[in-house]
Amino acid sequence: MPNTASWLRAAFLGDKSDRQHRVAPKTRALQLGTAAAAFGVLGVVTGVGGPSTEQPAVETAAVVTPIDQAVPLHVPAPQPAADPRPAAPAPAEQPAPEAAPVPEQRAPEAKPVDQIGAWIDEAVHVMEQNGVSRDQVDTEAIRMIIMHESNGDPSATNNWDSNAAAGTPSIGLMQTIEPTFESFALPGHEDIYNPVDNIIAATRYAIARYGSVADVPGVSGVRSGGSYLGY
Repeated sequence: MPNTASWLRAAFLGDKSDRQHRVAPKTRALQLGTAAAAFGVLGVVTGVGGPSTEQPAVETAAVVTPIDQAVPLHVPAPQPAADPRPAAPAPAEQPAPEAAPVPEQRAPEAKPVDQIGAWIDEAVHVMEQNGVSRDQVDTEAIRMIIMHESNGDPSATNNWDSNAAAGTPSIGLMQTIEPTFESFALPGHEDIYNPVDNIIAATRYAIARYGSVADVPGVSGVRSGGSYLGY
């Protein structure tokens, strides 16, 4: 297209070599518009006919993660605010309370360990109610006499000593003869074979004769390392 190129060059650049063909300004403006249009058509034709060197645009799709599959973010738990107040001082250690004094307790009276002890305790109680001093009554001395005289048998009767020969045998727990028993028995306790009654009469006799049961010769003799002697 040599003629077209020459014409376009003359139209755009105003080639002076063709001065004899100059046209009026109005006509020249129309020529320029026509030339521009032709140039645009030429560019389109050229683009269609020639090989394409441009790469197609690549659209990058944004990857959007669904909300229900999103990885939860670790949000630290809120920490409590520090107390600006100073810590209260620890309470002072209190001294341990002193143990209350244990009230003094009186030792309980000795309980009888057998039936003989029960008889002795009952007899002593009756004698105290009848004015016999407890200081004159020695329960261990009474037990010693009982064991040596009858070995604890309330029905024991001595039929071989001088009292038996005189017709008044020694009878009962503490082996008293009937005249002595009757003299020292207390009202309501007049059965010589009753162990309590026998203890009452024999003890009162020993106190009247020796001053106390502990002073009976047989008791004092054993306690001093000697032998028992009948009273």
